[in-house]
Amino acid sequence: MARGTALRLRGEFREDTAKALAQRLIELGKGAEIFDDALVSRLGPAAGLACRLLVRNGVFVVIVSEHVEPDCECKCIALDPHDTPDFAAEKILDMLAHENLVSIESHDYSPDEEEEIRRRLADIGYIE
Repeated sequence: MARGTALRLRGEFREDTAKALAQRLIELGKGAEIFDDALVSRLGPAAGLACRLLVRNGVFVVIVSEHVEPDCECKCIALDPHDTPDFAAEKILDMLAHENLVSIESHDYSPDEEEEIRRRLADIGYIE
């Protein structure tokens, strides 16, 4: 089983970025959990341990709460205030892909789908 990673987000829109990032990780077939203030308050002192156990079992833990210190290595990511949450999530995914922690695969099109795309591009004069 592949190891997960703990990611602490800092900056404006971190909660929305965490939601977008977790959704994209799930779409890529990865486990993802968000550690926000509500979850951390429910877990109490065990929040750091829970983070480590999730990471060890292949889950990406996205930390937006300032009230948890994970019991594992954690990447701290400063969000650019000019990025939308979706764009920031994609930038983080690119970083994770660069570090070989996730694979962002492009999906191959079926021959019928390729033909439909070619037809549409020809119809608008983009290709001959």
